[in-house]
Amino acid sequence: MLRPDVNDPITVSADCAPTEQVIGGGTRADASDPTDTSAMHLQESGPTPSGWLGRVAATSRFKPGSVLTVTVTAFCLQP
Repeated sequence: MLRPDVNDPITVSADCAPTEQVIGGGTRADASDPTDTSAMHLQESGPTPSGWLGRVAATSRFKPGSVLTVTVTAFCLQP
């Protein structure tokens, strides 16, 4: 997201296939301008009934042109 609004959470999720079970996962947040790394906060990262959810918010305004990328990974197992 290009220059995310301050305190406006960005929520991202990854789901397993209907026949799979989530066994782990994670959330990663990256700012394209390294000086903005301290301007974001990982609010939530955890399992859902069907996968994994991550929530990240900017704590201050990013530099012009800086982009926040949030990546969520779910590790799934076929029972």
